[in-house]
Amino acid sequence: MTEFRRDALLAGCVLGGLVAVLAATDAAARLFDPVAAGLGVAGALGVEVAFLRSATVARLWRRPAVQLSGAFVVTAGGALGYALVGPAVVVALCWGIATYFCLLCVVLAVGDNPLAIERFRR
Repeated sequence: MTEFRRDALLAGCVLGGLVAVLAATDAAARLFDPVAAGLGVAGALGVEVAFLRSATVARLWRRPAVQLSGAFVVTAGGALGYALVGPAVVVALCWGIATYFCLLCVVLAVGDNPLAIERFRR
């Protein structure tokens, strides 16, 4: 399995689990909270820029164990955040993963990351 397919599959599983938590707790309507959505989008873009700026981070992320660990951390972080703060944390994570999928679609369609402006490339 290619690294981007594995990454997308893990992200899809995590997103499905997070949305299921929102649905099971009658908090699905919170998906339209603009503050949580904005934080999720901004967080995902920040993570993507970090990957583009650091070849070391990008190289580490290609390891299957690191991707699986990342999925676990997001899932556990979402559960802990939900328990401590409420559904806004899960909503932000959902929007972050949705942003990742939008970027992945652009990369697959265009062949380049739209955030990979020349000053970030190494």
